[in-house]
Amino acid sequence: MKTKNATAVKPVKQLTPRTGDSKYMGDEPMWSQMPTVEGRKIAQTWAFCWYNYYFSAKDAKQFLIDWMGRQGFAAGDCRKIAQCGDRDVPTTLGWLCRMNLVGWQFDDRDGRYVADTILRLKDSVAPPAAEKTDADSPARPNIQDHLRRKMREAGGQIEGLFDDMLEQGGRMSDAFKPMNVMREANVAAQMVGEIADHWQRVRDEIQEVMAGRDADLVEAYRGFNKITLRNMLRFADQVVADCASYVQVKKVERKQRKKKPVSPEKLTARFKYLREFAELGLKSVPVTDLVNAQEAWLYDTKNRKLIYVVHENVLGSFSVKGSSLIGFDPTASVRKTLRKPREQLKALMAGGAPAARKAFRDIRSTETKFNGRGNENIIILRVR
Repeated sequence: MKTKNATAVKPVKQLTPRTGDSKYMGDEPMWSQMPTVEGRKIAQTWAFCWYNYYFSAKDAKQFLIDWMGRQGFAAGDCRKIAQCGDRDVPTTLGWLCRMNLVGWQFDDRDGRYVADTILRLKDSVAPPAAEKTDADSPARPNIQDHLRRKMREAGGQIEGLFDDMLEQGGRMSDAFKPMNVMREANVAAQMVGEIADHWQRVRDEIQEVMAGRDADLVEAYRGFNKITLRNMLRFADQVVADCASYVQVKKVERKQRKKKPVSPEKLTARFKYLREFAELGLKSVPVTDLVNAQEAWLYDTKNRKLIYVVHENVLGSFSVKGSSLIGFDPTASVRKTLRKPREQLKALMAGGAPAARKAFRDIRSTETKFNGRGNENIIILRVR
């Protein structure tokens, strides 16, 4: 993006901070010549710190509009930016444009950032109803655009609170809760990572300054005392921690989709069992009775195994999945071999459930575990 040298076109006066306090921060940075490639980042970082110290998000937006007017942008474009909220305009954009007016020359990265951000801001402003036509109306924003807009709103508010803290001499309020900002904006959990990543980078940079290992960074932050730096670090820590907490809260709050209940007929459609065993005059009860049952007595006609199935205490009942019983207690559900099936089964079927349990306990046979699988040899004797 090509920009005019604003100082050559129309002189721009050096800003005088409203507080009048330049003892520690100095005067507004101005550039009669650009720093070296190595010193560019340091100079830019220091300039951002200077503007953050003295000016607000509202000022940054006005700097942008002033710069656009001097660069020959259409009046309609300037009006669109004016319609944006103060927190919607990144302060970095406003600082960069102000710096350009006092001699800072954009490199390719600066130029792309300024051009892309201005375009995004203009696109975010809905045209007046009278201007909309079927032929030239912009495409409706998709859901991702909507989610990103909410994330940017929350991010802008947090940036604004950071600026407010610096304006107040670095005093961090205990009432500051990034979680509340994100909840009010209803930021999608999948978008919170962008906010967290930004403040993690800020946190890492401030830690480098406090450690004093990078002379360039120390010089860039020389206008902030130790207490202010600690509060800046606390601020960044709080944002990163609240971002992580917010994601967990959203997971808990996410409404679980209510599953449509499945009919017993559908659940038991593939369960294998024997409907009738003529040799002993046995008939199975309806297989659908197994669903939500607590006890069942089955008989394997091939191996002469009587099977007692009892539900698992936590689940309260068992059900059917495919050709298997599920939700039964694998420890208490056992099989016993019958020596005289006709007499023993008659005793089992004669009384109620307590009598059936006693009849099963009285069978003298080695117990083996039941695996829950149905097969074409199993009669469903009784279910409770």
